Amino acid sequence: MTLTEAPATPGHVAPSATATKVAALAAVLLAVSLFMTVAVIDVPRDPSDQELLNWWHDSVNRWDGVISGVWAVLVAVTIPVVMNHLQRLDAATRSPQWLSFARSMGAAVTAVWLVTGAARGTIGHLVDTMNEPLPGVDVLRFSTGLNYTLLGQSGMAVLALCILAVSVVVLRTGVFGRWLGYVGAGCSAVMLAAVAAQLGAFSMPLAILWALCLAVAIWRQPATQSPTITARS
Repeated sequence: MTLTEAPATPGHVAPSATATKVAALAAVLLAVSLFMTVAVIDVPRDPSDQELLNWWHDSVNRWDGVISGVWAVLVAVTIPVVMNHLQRLDAATRSPQWLSFARSMGAAVTAVWLVTGAARGTIGHLVDTMNEPLPGVDVLRFSTGLNYTLLGQSGMAVLALCILAVSVVVLRTGVFGRWLGYVGAGCSAVMLAAVAAQLGAFSMPLAILWALCLAVAIWRQPATQSPTITARS
């Protein structure tokens, strides 16, 4: 009698229990980073020129912008960890087109949120680190508007499309449980509608909700089964 080991799926290396926990923690960090990106800074709404100058003259506000930028960079860093975990799951490969779209949108999230992080910290770095004078009110107003647009429009749009793509993969394959697919589909639909209405930043709580649900789904993943050993006489 001889023992033979059933071959693994060609080209597929299932994530280990440690990798699964790392991906779940990355999803939690994604949720925290999304929240902190907008929570640590409070820019006045529709300020006059003097009010805007007074706000930027306060070094605490400038450093809040730098810290907000750091959290935005963490969003860009955590997304690839989650997408890499999804890519390594055998079930997810049964929907290759949508998986490829999810990966491309994950790359877009990383790119846009890196730019968002840099834009948020530019004025603070310029004034407090490089000892340059505070720019004029026109530059400050442009910088403020650019930050709103990057996060509320571009940033939330690519994030919503990434969530939508992942949700379709989940619904088509059952990976993570289809409940996550329904949650993600609903969140992404509302987020895209908010972006179309120029109100993308206000849909941030939905992105945070999805990230937390994703963390729970990843953490509760069944343990990867080891290769089957069969006996043959």
